[in-house]
Amino acid sequence: MNYRPYKGKIGNKLVITFVLFVTIFVGITGWFLYQTTKNSLDRELGEKLVAIAQSVTTQIDGIFLLQLSPGDESGRNYANLLNKIKKVKEATGVKRVYIFDRENQSLVDTEPDVPIGTEYIKLRFDRTELKALWSGESVYTVLFTGDDGIYYKSGYAPITANGQITAAVGVDTSANFIQTIRSFRRSVIIFAFVSVLMTIAIGFLFARTITSPIHKLVRFADGIGKGDLDSEIHIESNDELGYLGHAMENMRKGIIERDKQLRMMLAGVAHEIRNPLGGIGIFAELLSDELEGESREHTQKIIKEVRNLNGIISQFLEYARPKDQNPEVVTIGSVMDEAYFLLSIEYDKSDVVFRNDMECENALVYVDPEQMKRVFINILKNAFQVLNGEGQITLKGQIRENYVDIEITDTGPGIPPGNLENIFDPFFTTKEKGVGLGLSIVKRTVEANGGRISVESEVGKYTTFTVSLPLSSQSGETK
Repeated sequence: MNYRPYKGKIGNKLVITFVLFVTIFVGITGWFLYQTTKNSLDRELGEKLVAIAQSVTTQIDGIFLLQLSPGDESGRNYANLLNKIKKVKEATGVKRVYIFDRENQSLVDTEPDVPIGTEYIKLRFDRTELKALWSGESVYTVLFTGDDGIYYKSGYAPITANGQITAAVGVDTSANFIQTIRSFRRSVIIFAFVSVLMTIAIGFLFARTITSPIHKLVRFADGIGKGDLDSEIHIESNDELGYLGHAMENMRKGIIERDKQLRMMLAGVAHEIRNPLGGIGIFAELLSDELEGESREHTQKIIKEVRNLNGIISQFLEYARPKDQNPEVVTIGSVMDEAYFLLSIEYDKSDVVFRNDMECENALVYVDPEQMKRVFINILKNAFQVLNGEGQITLKGQIRENYVDIEITDTGPGIPPGNLENIFDPFFTTKEKGVGLGLSIVKRTVEANGGRISVESEVGKYTTFTVSLPLSSQSGETK
């Protein structure tokens, strides 16, 4: 059975989803609050400057402004005008108050060293606002940066004389709220960063509440797929995952019950077949003793097929009624020697070379020696059969951590990749004769003794079965 590797991405997806949601939400909310606050303060400051400029216009007589010309800075009218706008500046705390004509030239300015007729260069950049100003509207400009690197804002109000707009009042002040906005922006960024960190932490904790049961369900499902039906499935959750775990537990119990019924049926059928088959074998042997020539040969073939059927039935019974283990401490070499001894007659009659390169024959393992002997007989016999009378079988053994690994390699035709994943499945076989229970019984027996088995093969070159058995705690030998 081909298992797709489990990569566990749900938790990461949940965390990423939470982080993206919070980041986008906090980012958009912070940006909205920042822009709203900035625009509100900007508008409030602009309206304040316009109000100040308008208050100045109520104190200025436009006719006097028409009489001003360069060189009048020492005159009484200029002094009165300058004194008025200075008082407004001091009372309101703005940076600058000035009056200018339609040519953007200064008439009165609270800044020293700005004589009458000096052009305000910065007004060239306020064409849109000035157009509205000379149309009779009071306006304010966008934020601009002064020569000192500080943000400023200006408000303008028109001054009329004889029903005509002849001049305008300009009020400049620094936009101190920008520093507050910047501080607010930093606070939003810090808040967003902290929110993301908290979301990641909360996301991981929340994800674990989901992925932890999923991990368990995956392990249970993987175990069931590999034939482990002994582990009870229990998920401590009252949600859908808990319900899924309960359903899987019922499925496990159902599989066990059906497997038990099938084994009982299989054992019963095998037992019912074996009894008459035994009688057929006995009568065939008696008949063979009384016959001669070709008839005797036919009878011997019947006896041979009866024995083959008995072997198959024995496999069915062994699969249906597995025996309990009687483990004991033995050397791995003694188990392998007994297995090889029972097959040595067949090996000696062929051109198959058996090579023993084990380096740990004295290693102690805690297994059922009879069961493991049958395991190695089965593997060695399969290796011998695929060689078809010639080739080499190599036996290797070495200690790896708490296990001894026994490798049995043959130089046979190999196993196609498509068959490797099914090689241990019950009733899977590529042979013309046989029911495909041998390797399935081998795998179950090895695992029942606390070991594991695997196979590697390359078509046309080799096949290697590796049996890993647990070392005994009494083992002091590594070779």
